[in-house]
Amino acid sequence: MTRIVSAACAALAVFLAVPSSATAQSHNQGFFVEARGGVNVPTFDISDAADAGPSFGAGIGYRLTDRINLLAEADFGFHSGAALPTGGEGPDVNVYHFIGKLGYDLLERGSSRWSIMVNAGAGALLFDIDTPGFETKAYFAINVGAKIAYSVNRNLDFVLSPQGDIALTDEAVLGTDNSWVWPFAAGLRVKF
Repeated sequence: MTRIVSAACAALAVFLAVPSSATAQSHNQGFFVEARGGVNVPTFDISDAADAGPSFGAGIGYRLTDRINLLAEADFGFHSGAALPTGGEGPDVNVYHFIGKLGYDLLERGSSRWSIMVNAGAGALLFDIDTPGFETKAYFAINVGAKIAYSVNRNLDFVLSPQGDIALTDEAVLGTDNSWVWPFAAGLRVKF
C-alpha cells in the first residue's frame, strides 16, 4: 500500500510541475480538482461477497487541449458483507480505486454551460476485507466512464461521474478473476 500511496504522490507532483503557459494563452482554465460523494455498486461475482455502499472520491485534472484532459482520481468505497445463504452476512469489504485516465470532451468548450466528457484509463483497485489475517490486496484495473458537468460559473462546475472499474483479481483470494465495481458520484469541480 505504501508503494501505491508513493506513486499517487509522484503523479500529483507531475501534475503540479506541468507548466501553465497554455493556460495563460487560453481563456479555458488548465487545472481542475473534484470532490465527489455517492455509491459504489459491485456487480457480477463480487456482488456475492459485498453489497453496494457509500463512497467518496477526489480527482485532479489538467486540460491538455480544448478537448483532451489528463486525470488522476481516487475513490473509496465502503461495502457491508453480502447476505450468506446459511444466514448472517459476510465480512465488510472496502475497495480503494486509484486510476489515471484520459478524458475527451464531446461538446465544444464554451458552446454550452453543459459539458460531457468520456474517459478511459488504468490503475489499481485495493481490496481490504474485514477478516482476521487478511492483508490488503492490490490488483491492476481498467476504467471507463463519463463526467457530465454543469458550469455554475467560470470557476465552478456541478459534476455527475458514473464510472466503471474492472479489477483483474486472484480467484483464489476473492472468489473471482475479475471484480466489477461501479462508482456513481456527484460533486463539485473547481477550475484554476
